[in-house]
Amino acid sequence: MIRLLLVELESDDIETQTLARALRDRGVEVVYATAATAEEIAHAAIQEDVRAVGLVIRTDDHRRIGAELAAETVVFATAEGDEHALRTAGVKAVFRPDNVEGVVTWASGQPAGHVR
Repeated sequence: MIRLLLVELESDDIETQTLARALRDRGVEVVYATAATAEEIAHAAIQEDVRAVGLVIRTDDHRRIGAELAAETVVFATAEGDEHALRTAGVKAVFRPDNVEGVVTWASGQPAGHVR
């Protein structure tokens, strides 16, 4: 079973909610959370014992959180046009928002309990 933490960085974030639903439809156990800081997200990832943390990146603040978090845990992000910058910051994988199958395939290759 793949277990991922999906974090809503903005209230009522439709893209994150849609991604969570699509991942669940493909058999992924999604732990859904809201958070404002990388520290809160890292703590939740450890508590929930997930393979990776997912963020929908839209703003510079989101990119900063993703970069801070990437230093502590396995992060995947969905973003338009930010792949190089996010990978340079340490984010392990970057997907287009509609590439749910890519997320599932990538997460399947991550060891369980990999998040620290």
